[in-house]
Amino acid sequence: MRLHSIYARFYRSLNYDFIRASGDDYSPDPWDATPEGEYPFVRIRLRPDITTVVGGNESGKTQVLRAVEAALTGSGYDRSDFCRYSRFFGVDKTVTKPEFGAVFTDVTSDEVKIVEQMSSLSGLSDVDRIAIFRINETPQLRVYARQGDVWSGPSHIKTPKSLAALGMPRPFRIDADVPLPDSVPLDYIVGGKPVASIGREFLRRVWDAVVERRSWFDDPSTVTTNAAGIAGMFRPLREATAEELSTYKLAADLLLEVADLSRELFAELQTAVKTKNGYANSIVDTINAELAKALNFPHWWSQDSKFELFVSLYEYDLVFMIRDRTGRTYGFDERSDGLKYFLSYFVQYLAHKAPSDGAHEILLMDEPDRYLSSSGQQDLLRIFEDFARPQDPERTPVQVVYVTHSPFLIDKNEADRIRVLDKGEHDEGTRVVNSAAANHYEPLRSAFGSFVAETTFIGNCNLMVEGPSDQVLLAGASRWLAGRNTAARERLDLNKITIVPAGGTRHVPYLVYLARGRDVEKPPVIVLLDNDKAGDEAKAALQAGGAYGSALIKNDFVLQLGRDDLATLTTQNPLGIAGIEDIIPFDVAVAAAHIYCQEFVPDVDVAALGLDRSQVYPATATTSPNRGTLKYLETAIAERTQKTAFHLDKVAFSRAVIDVLSGKATEPKVLADDVTLAHENFRTLLTALARGQRDAERAENVEKISSRINRIKRDFVRTRRGSARREDVMNLIEEISSQLDSSREAEDLRRQMRRWEEDFALLVDPREPVDDFDALIKAIQSLAYRAVRASARAD
Repeated sequence: MRLHSIYARFYRSLNYDFIRASGDDYSPDPWDATPEGEYPFVRIRLRPDITTVVGGNESGKTQVLRAVEAALTGSGYDRSDFCRYSRFFGVDKTVTKPEFGAVFTDVTSDEVKIVEQMSSLSGLSDVDRIAIFRINETPQLRVYARQGDVWSGPSHIKTPKSLAALGMPRPFRIDADVPLPDSVPLDYIVGGKPVASIGREFLRRVWDAVVERRSWFDDPSTVTTNAAGIAGMFRPLREATAEELSTYKLAADLLLEVADLSRELFAELQTAVKTKNGYANSIVDTINAELAKALNFPHWWSQDSKFELFVSLYEYDLVFMIRDRTGRTYGFDERSDGLKYFLSYFVQYLAHKAPSDGAHEILLMDEPDRYLSSSGQQDLLRIFEDFARPQDPERTPVQVVYVTHSPFLIDKNEADRIRVLDKGEHDEGTRVVNSAAANHYEPLRSAFGSFVAETTFIGNCNLMVEGPSDQVLLAGASRWLAGRNTAARERLDLNKITIVPAGGTRHVPYLVYLARGRDVEKPPVIVLLDNDKAGDEAKAALQAGGAYGSALIKNDFVLQLGRDDLATLTTQNPLGIAGIEDIIPFDVAVAAAHIYCQEFVPDVDVAALGLDRSQVYPATATTSPNRGTLKYLETAIAERTQKTAFHLDKVAFSRAVIDVLSGKATEPKVLADDVTLAHENFRTLLTALARGQRDAERAENVEKISSRINRIKRDFVRTRRGSARREDVMNLIEEISSQLDSSREAEDLRRQMRRWEEDFALLVDPREPVDDFDALIKAIQSLAYRAVRASARAD
């Protein structure tokens, strides 16, 4: 069974579903009854893979996680958790505790048999869902079965222990409050002793005190006389606190479970450190080799492809150290809390083991964004993704539910994962907004105060579009293609690109100037323009440049619909492509207009108008200018309904198009050929945009590489007077390499520098000066612009 929905009623801020209860069409579920009438539960639908619960402070996010645990385990709550503003609080003698329920899908025939055995239900067939509720009234533990969209009545679960055999998912948590420690005692790794880390500072202090007060240890009498002082020297020795022990356990999991090292190895290290330093260091080398193999950090930590975690032996402690892209080594106490906590989450992920009985699990995590930067949160999303869809076939998929108030922990490629919590007034309590992606995340704005993930230039790359309808259509089409298993290179990763609506074509050049024209650090930008006069003018303005006359953006990063790489787009508009709506198949556009009118102009039945292309588009191909499919469709509907003021809103129309393509709107039906045409058009468009994004990011990376090399070159020349030793050049090569990432351009530079070993005989007599210092400087200068030249040739 897989958890489909969680229900809670009278639990803290989760009072009841007041929105549903107030509706004229409210039809009670079989579990909604109370002694005082029908009170529908607050329901949170869960995705089979990942569910993201967001909301402002005090909106009830944490209660959702606790409700999941309560519904699945029947524990973790009592009378004090009853909603304080419920009408039943302290009044009704029957309704005294919060109530919970869970609905399950993917029910097997064996699980149906177990339901029949533990309840009075019998003869069940075609069961697609099972519900288990914990209610105040008798029967307090009850089960329901759904057959053919009809729920059975409640049946008492006579043997609660049989729930374990039913295979209900088991909740577990990643502890968001336990960081990886700076160090861990070998005594704890080997035998679990609750001792605190000693550390070199303590040992050095004790040694200095012994040397300074040698006379205290001359004989037994002096020891006795100075007993108080000697005891004071060792007083810092203590047992570890509970908080320290939790961090030590995490370190032990990393070394013993993740790296799969044996306790015996650490016992050997504990002995070797006393007498055999070389052997002890060899053991540490083995530990670090296994750590690097098990962690594979470059795949998970996007902020530094050179990041390494390793341990050093400090007497009787293992100290965690890191090495970053600078090539330098740092202790944990020198780095941010964000890094420690990300490592903590990562280790807990790697160390997690599935239940031996094969039961499903559900991971619950409460606000993991507290310590992480925006990039760290994006990396954490990848860990959640691998929990739910593991790349390792040996790992069992885990359902994930996490709560956050950070926009950076929202996967914008998966909008239907989002559940927004909104706190009502008085006795209303918390309500759940399931359709958070509607109108491009509008419900999130109130949940976050301001949805900063939509702020211009916050993304790795910015796609400038003319208006919000382009934004909605591109984002929706990208998600739609992802659902059709389209390759990642043929759609946009909405977590790595920010689609920025300019509010009109004429604003595009200024918006690009704001991003590119003022600062040293220039974020990558690409532009999508319509194929019309305004688009041509905007493209020309981008090349004309700003105050200094240089182009605001390379022409290659400006795409126009129907031109160049987008000339292969297909349209059913006989006048060709003017705007993005023209790549939408005609019947899909009509269906979207029908959905729009159903919602906003209900007295207009577009489907009944029987529109075809000959009635919508101009009769001849000489009409100028091309007004585009949306305007032609709007005009045709206005004429046939005699509503001269009829308006077809572009944003709402774009949303409706995605609904039609996604199959959410079943009427009017569209042909499979139209869906295929839409797929090919959007795939072509998004492929070109994704390629432009990669090229723009690569171009910025090239500029940064050149800047770093030039800075190192200036320092190298400044500190030498016309000469340099060969070993100095080897050090220079190491320094430049440490500043490079793992991109294609950086690897090319490394290959070029390896040639210097032969060109300047660097490996022969390292202390001798380079024979041709001027040629060396020229080679370094050439290196700085090698990536720029390669990029120019590629253009």
